[in-house]
Amino acid sequence: MKKISTLIVLCCTLFTGNANAQRYLAQVFDEVDITTSVTYGVNATVLTYQVFGQAVPENLLLDVYEPSGDVETSRPLIMYFHTGNFLPQPSGGNPTGNRQDSSVVELCTRLAKMGYVVASCSYRLGWNPVASLQTDRVKTLINAAYRGVQDSRTAARFFRKSAAIGGNPYGIDPTKIAIWGQGTGGYIAFASSTINQYSDIVIPKFISDVEVQPGVFFPLPMVLEQVNGNPDGLSYGINPNDNDTLCYINHEGYDSNFACMVNMGGALGDSTWITIDDIPMISFHSPTDPFAPYNIGTVIVPGLNLPVVEVSGSFNAQKKANQLALNHVFDAVETLNDQYTQKANLYNNGYHGLYPLNRQGAEIFDSAPWEWWNTANPASGNGLQTNPNMAAAKGKLFCDTIIAYAAPRLMCALNLPGNPCEIPGPENDECAGAFDINTLFGGGPSVEFTSIQFTNSGATPESTDPGGYDCWIDTDVANDLENSLDNSVWFTFDGDGAEYAIVVDDCNGTATFTFDDSQMAVYSGNGCGNLVPVACSEDIAPDLDIYNAGLVLPTVANTTYYILIDGFNYIDIDGPIASGDFCITVANTAVSVNEIDKSNVVMFPNPADNQFTITADQNISMIEIHNLVGSLVATENNVNKKIYNMNTQLSKGVYMVTVYTTNGKSVQKLIIE
Repeated sequence: MKKISTLIVLCCTLFTGNANAQRYLAQVFDEVDITTSVTYGVNATVLTYQVFGQAVPENLLLDVYEPSGDVETSRPLIMYFHTGNFLPQPSGGNPTGNRQDSSVVELCTRLAKMGYVVASCSYRLGWNPVASLQTDRVKTLINAAYRGVQDSRTAARFFRKSAAIGGNPYGIDPTKIAIWGQGTGGYIAFASSTINQYSDIVIPKFISDVEVQPGVFFPLPMVLEQVNGNPDGLSYGINPNDNDTLCYINHEGYDSNFACMVNMGGALGDSTWITIDDIPMISFHSPTDPFAPYNIGTVIVPGLNLPVVEVSGSFNAQKKANQLALNHVFDAVETLNDQYTQKANLYNNGYHGLYPLNRQGAEIFDSAPWEWWNTANPASGNGLQTNPNMAAAKGKLFCDTIIAYAAPRLMCALNLPGNPCEIPGPENDECAGAFDINTLFGGGPSVEFTSIQFTNSGATPESTDPGGYDCWIDTDVANDLENSLDNSVWFTFDGDGAEYAIVVDDCNGTATFTFDDSQMAVYSGNGCGNLVPVACSEDIAPDLDIYNAGLVLPTVANTTYYILIDGFNYIDIDGPIASGDFCITVANTAVSVNEIDKSNVVMFPNPADNQFTITADQNISMIEIHNLVGSLVATENNVNKKIYNMNTQLSKGVYMVTVYTTNGKSVQKLIIE
């Protein structure tokens, strides 16, 4: 009942004025304060090569938008990245392309009036769109995007550092930072949200043959970590040819990550970058965009029509995000009856978080209908070719749509107060409170679990279906999980698409509820009054027999953990505790094999079609592939090579690949398509 009331309130407040508006959902402030030209870092720009013959350190600048008169001191932060084709304006041939663009100022102002702190960020530019060889265009573009990722993460660390040791001058909550990209900034936002390690970009499309000596060519990645620095910008990058520094370190020791991503007209460098560990994603895109493909296609240089590289547009990226359950956090919002959700769902093929901006007639090739500019701009004519009806009134209408669709989803992804997706704990006096559905609670080093079992309140192991409840683990499954591949707790369900019920915890009441696509939290302690959150899972993927809950628990042997499962519904207490309440007892041991850095082991392509390559910095001794039940389905022994081509006959699905080297083991997910 409370959930329904929340949704009614949400619907009613979507379009109300300041007096009754809900913070983060609509405008609640009349004015904003803007602090301009804040330096958030210093890094090397390649734009100076033509003048100085070297990369020169450049101040990275941003403008901060804050709601005037706000008394809150712990506010969510949105980091906004503008468009511009990674080229300085107006030499890039576009009428837009900096952090003071009309649409940028409009959207940053609106978001600040809703209660957010917004940072409009500049970033390093430079690539060669007119190179005669497509390989050179690809290489310079992926390097530009890579620098954009480094800059976005530098900005995130700047704000977290200012909050930690600088007195928090911007009044942010460092756990609630979203990245928002427009046009080229959308490419940065996508990449910043999905590139988790350097090895992610070591894929065939970003590898080229380099002449190492006359007539001798060797395949090398287009981005080299030693030359360009790591994706976070937290290692020095040095050009070995002239010892020129290409990457400087900024704000070491602070987190570089984001909690949600919003993209307007950008694309993803490669669909393999999206994995089950990534964040919720929201995208706006014109399906007829001539420059950035909506589905899978080739990036085209505006004005020159030169092909660059195949990428995944918003449709394909959001499709994969939904398939991996990254956007299930939006499920409650999708039940809203507002016009923006209805319109999006007519055209987005059911992929939550995707808003197709359908264009017709003269504006069919309008790639950025939210933009407008001064027609005195020397590049105005170029812009009018694809946006012939450009005007402030038109652009602001599209901003209306973007804000109205993104706002409730941002609230859910960031778990902001009053959002319709919030999951509280049990509703009684002893167990009052909520947990953050997007936070993985730590609590100790990673462990491998030697046994997992459901028990009833009398601590008697259940080896068969416990009393009619369909969520359980039997002895055989527990045995299969003795060497849990990624230090996680695994659960099994009767995967027939039905909803399941389970009774949990030992409060003074019975918490009985159903779940299907659900969140799961784990608590430890004796009774509800002493329950402590120790882990929170990813979403449970629908209709899967086996689900990896993604929980890393403290290394405390024979600890009892209590489960709370909820499909975005409040948990109701219906009466006395039943005698068959279930908990999980986990016996564990410390990890016996060293976990090595995943960047030391590269596996590509991924997804694959049963043929893929594994490379490592040390000789590979053995390769094991397990399915999601934990069963070994393929193995290679006595490899003794640094590069190994794997041929398998696996069915389509998700697998865990364990690569053993002389230094330890690396476990990575593999998708077979």
